[in-house]
Amino acid sequence: MSSQLLFLFSVLGGVNGVFLALYFFTRRSNRLTHAMLGALLIAVGFRTVKSTFYYFNPDLAIEFLQIGLAACLLIGPLTYLYVDSHLADLKLSAANGRWRWHLLSASCIILIAVNFPYSQYPNAWYYYVCGIHAYWFAYLLLAAKKLWQSRALLRDANGKLNRSNILLLSVYSGSFLLLAAYVTTPLTSYIVGALSFTFSVHVAILSWIVHHGAKTEVAKKEKYQNRKLTGQDAGELIESLNRVMREQQLYLNPNLSLALLAKKVGNLQTTVSQAINENLGKSFNLYINEFRIRHAQDLLISESRMNMELVAERSGFNSTSTFFAAFKKTTGQTPASYRAARASDSLASCTDRTVGTPAS
Repeated sequence: MSSQLLFLFSVLGGVNGVFLALYFFTRRSNRLTHAMLGALLIAVGFRTVKSTFYYFNPDLAIEFLQIGLAACLLIGPLTYLYVDSHLADLKLSAANGRWRWHLLSASCIILIAVNFPYSQYPNAWYYYVCGIHAYWFAYLLLAAKKLWQSRALLRDANGKLNRSNILLLSVYSGSFLLLAAYVTTPLTSYIVGALSFTFSVHVAILSWIVHHGAKTEVAKKEKYQNRKLTGQDAGELIESLNRVMREQQLYLNPNLSLALLAKKVGNLQTTVSQAINENLGKSFNLYINEFRIRHAQDLLISESRMNMELVAERSGFNSTSTFFAAFKKTTGQTPASYRAARASDSLASCTDRTVGTPAS
């Protein structure tokens, strides 16, 4: 009976991790951050389930063990990339675009290892496993450095840990705990890694549920606290919004949300939304896109050889199609026709000045 409970508890962590991963993959806000967390949970969940089955069935095919070790190689990079993208969201900046290279390098190592089966090269795989743990630990150190450098972002105005960052620290701690469990397997038991992940995942889930419930309550309070802004209050808020947008160029962040903008000016989301909708007569998306379009117009003129995809990316748009649609709606022209028209105006102006220059 105790063995059955141990098996059930161990597998439960991996299964819960997979279901939680599917949830994060479907999250629309902060997509890259949630995608990294979902991928991390999939990798760790697979590694945990493999460890559990091997513990209760030592005769498991060696090829299955090799696949589990390959998944283990991705845990370190995914932990680091989740931390990096989460911190980028807190800073209202775009995430590092080099995340693909981190995953590509790990994938290349996995493909190379496929040519050296565990069953034929057991001695080589001993060193390979040590390398996996070192690789994982190196990424944990990089993530720890990121967290330390951004420690001020993780706390509120009173110096206390912000609830929105509990899941971040829980996931990082869980990854560290899982590595420690696998490294110390000779001193403990092979099943410890599975149990440690089960524990850490359930703690992370509980933390997230508590935070999600708190956010829901805040949202309800904001809804009922919504009131008509006075002309002076609305004017001051709009001025504050415009100043923050210009000085910090928040619109260049493709993941900029109403919640993040409201946090920057220290107001409720409903208050900021009300000021933009009622006093400017615009939606939040239109308000942000107008800043992006003005930035794009400057780029189209100052960087005459820059292609449209790059102009869209550097102006804060998630896709070129969204950029074209927003530009046409705001200016009545396509980006290409706007650039051509401004180039013609500039050429005509230069010609007029040349023709009007008196002969010496």
